[in-house]
Amino acid sequence: MTPSLQDDIIIDTEQASVLICTPAATLIKWRSTGENKIPFIKIGRNVRYRTKDLKDWIEAHVQGGEI
Repeated sequence: MTPSLQDDIIIDTEQASVLICTPAATLIKWRSTGENKIPFIKIGRNVRYRTKDLKDWIEAHVQGGEI
């Protein structure tokens, strides 16, 4: 199954990077520095993202008028 922003599921860093067109290394950097503050979930050593949080983050960063 290929996740989409319309789903409400938990995905890993690689899948999140594909959905928001941002390299996984950038997501890892943002997590460690607190830059861009995309919510994530730690399950043991694993990091996961909720697709709903990714969609909300994108919506919060829309600029330049109405879509």
